[in-house]
Amino acid sequence: MLDGRTVDGIATRGAEEIPGREQALRIYTEGSAWFAGDEGRRGRLVPGMLADLAILNEDYFTVPVSRIAQIQSLLTMVGGKIVYAAGPFSDLDPERNR
Repeated sequence: MLDGRTVDGIATRGAEEIPGREQALRIYTEGSAWFAGDEGRRGRLVPGMLADLAILNEDYFTVPVSRIAQIQSLLTMVGGKIVYAAGPFSDLDPERNR
């Protein structure tokens, strides 16, 4: 979405049509919640809404666009529970602690 190209590298839109990183993140979060009809419960980090989260190995806002697809989650929480943990958080991995 951020480089205006398909997975194969074919340009699909002009530079003026490419969203910024914050706008792209909103499309994936708020936009997905809206599309699912669930915008009153999720999609934004505000009091009273669900807050699934991921701690990433690189900063989405500063990593080169070409490396965004390689960003990995180090810790993922869904419904307030850890569902995946790696790297410095591996001791929290729910599969490991069964």
